Amino acid sequence: MFWSSRHPSALTLILAAVPFVSLTAVVAKGAVQGEAPVVQRVVRALPLVAVVLFLAIAWQPLLNNVRLVYLADHLGVHTTLCWLFARTLLPGRTPLCTEFASWVHEDMTPQLLWYTRQVTKAWALFFGLIVLTSIVLFALAEFTTWIAFSTMVGPALTACFFLIENLCRSRFLPPKDRVGLAGTWRAVQARTQSKAPTPSKVRHEC
Repeated sequence: MFWSSRHPSALTLILAAVPFVSLTAVVAKGAVQGEAPVVQRVVRALPLVAVVLFLAIAWQPLLNNVRLVYLADHLGVHTTLCWLFARTLLPGRTPLCTEFASWVHEDMTPQLLWYTRQVTKAWALFFGLIVLTSIVLFALAEFTTWIAFSTMVGPALTACFFLIENLCRSRFLPPKDRVGLAGTWRAVQARTQSKAPTPSKVRHEC
């Protein structure tokens, strides 16, 4: 990304557009494979059509402003992550980190419920600050500074935040409420496998 953003070309624009096309393609694929009414499936496929048409119509202006496409990529990803965490903090919803913890712990203690809610808040705030910082740097700093932040500093901060959160568990949670990374990974794998359709179900749905 660092090199391509400084050398705009048709290839760099294609690379910058890949996240948008991929995301809308996933949504469209789910619409085609689902059992929703035809009208609803068409509506779900419209974002992919809109993105492709937009790229075709605005190709040259976008080629002259590839930096804005990269900014949209960066803001889109982190705004989505902020929204995914923040929306689960609304009344009547289960905080996202609480949901993840329930995959690992059969007994959710009050202390664990409190902690996972605070962690959900922290992640939402973290991604929100990443978005804000990205906008400020893009508007006020050199483009190379923004590229360094979006490609190196931002990911490094995310990794550090994740490690710090793991360390905080030992301070705020008793041993029975802690699960290591290996245990968490095994729980996620088990959860994913339990959600996967069985072969007989797949045949029936087909």
